[in-house]
Amino acid sequence: MDTDLVAWARDAASKGDDLFTLLSIDATASESDIRRSFRRKALQLHPDKAGDAYDPALYERIERARDALINPEARKAYDDGMRAVLQKRAQLDQMSARRRRLVEELEQREEAAKRAKTEMGRAQPDPERDAMLARGRAKAEERRRLMREAEERERERAAQEQREKDKDAAVAKEGVATDDYDSKIADLERRIEEKRQRKLKKMMAKKGGAGGEDAKQPSSPPTLSKLNLSTGTAEAGACKQPPADEPAAAEPVQNAGGNKFAATMARLKAAQAKRDEEKRRKAKQETEAAS
Repeated sequence: MDTDLVAWARDAASKGDDLFTLLSIDATASESDIRRSFRRKALQLHPDKAGDAYDPALYERIERARDALINPEARKAYDDGMRAVLQKRAQLDQMSARRRRLVEELEQREEAAKRAKTEMGRAQPDPERDAMLARGRAKAEERRRLMREAEERERERAAQEQREKDKDAAVAKEGVATDDYDSKIADLERRIEEKRQRKLKKMMAKKGGAGGEDAKQPSSPPTLSKLNLSTGTAEAGACKQPPADEPAAAEPVQNAGGNKFAATMARLKAAQAKRDEEKRRKAKQETEAAS
């Protein structure tokens, strides 16, 4: 049993101190209601909220009131004391005015004598009382420290969750952009290949038409003027003409298309590598910032 707490509750009852009003609850409040009301009061009277108006005595008083009302022994002592006080007040109300005045004067003298005795006791050093007050102040300070640490942890947790959400959103956005970029590359490759195939078909069609016309025209023997009186000149001219089945112009066109395609793919790969390097750098910076 906490004798200090029971003594405090009994003293509060003898003074008529209404602990229920202090915590803004009624006598039928449950333990959870008492704790909830105390938390609301503590937040209002906390030094971080009250600032210069912070009253340590009042803060300690509501703590003791909460402890007294949720402790069975202290609650019983307080209820018994308050019941006696209320009965006494009811008896005074039933007395005549003259008798009530005499009783009140007697009580005032008794209270004055008690205060004088208490003040004399306070004038003398009381190690036990000082130690109890020191323990109460240390306990209140420890609770305030724990509350501040809990609030700080909650803020840090919320900030960490927000950073993770932002990071996931950025990664998802980059993934969508990468997929769109890959589809554009595939479409560009398809169009380049289709264009190259059309050029090749057109070139082959032209070549086939030219070969057919040459095949339809009958060959005639060369005249004397064409030979220029020299077979060497005719043979030289004949050697300069390429064979009909040699694709003289097809190969350069095909090589030109292939070179353009290779250059385009090289540029696209370089751009993709640059984007990948940028994403890795951003991810590294975010990891370092989070740590």
